[in-house]
Amino acid sequence: MFGFLKRRRQNTEFFDTESVVVTYTGEVLSADFTAESLNRTDVHDYGYAYHNLLPHGRGHIIYILHGEVVEEYEGEFEVGQYHGRGKLYFKGTTYEGKFDEGISLDKPKNG
Repeated sequence: MFGFLKRRRQNTEFFDTESVVVTYTGEVLSADFTAESLNRTDVHDYGYAYHNLLPHGRGHIIYILHGEVVEEYEGEFEVGQYHGRGKLYFKGTTYEGKFDEGISLDKPKNG
């Protein structure tokens, strides 16, 4: 969380993950224990203060570092992974077609 346990890498191509901003619009899967917080009787009695939501179904996710899009995916998700039909922009290359557990099964469109 504060970087104390981060492994230091010599490769400069790795991003500082704490500087990446992620936006997501689409369907999600919520863990049961998180959804149970909806049953509270008092708005101040949250119990579990975190939302554990996973992209699931159709959606659009964008990873931005210092104002620049470094990865963008629009398509089908399954329990948080790119899975099904979609389009992925990753490091200057676009992949479009079928994805299986985050892996593109089709050749890149450019790059």
